[in-house]
Amino acid sequence: MNNNKNRKIEDILGSLDGIQKTTAPDFFYTRLKARMEKGYESATPKSWILRPAYALSALLVIVLVNAAVILGRTETKQTNFAETDTLQSIAAEYRLNDNDNTNLYDLNFEK
Repeated sequence: MNNNKNRKIEDILGSLDGIQKTTAPDFFYTRLKARMEKGYESATPKSWILRPAYALSALLVIVLVNAAVILGRTETKQTNFAETDTLQSIAAEYRLNDNDNTNLYDLNFEK
């Protein structure tokens, strides 16, 4: 078992004996550098984003969204008051108020 394992290791290490150094084609690095510089120039951010008109319009949109959210919350609070009134009227009709201290059952067994 150990001999078989050593032979496999020697075969793997021996497979690297015939390796030769590879060479790059002529002018490879010059073409690579030119391609990288071309890609870098096209990847730079556009300056139109930084113009004041676009910045102000983006700020205006953010303010309008915030205002809509705030106004939407005040409307839901008003509807919650209406729901509370409805629930209180139902509780009063069925005598379910917490202020009503009448008990249906007297659980005090001590007399």
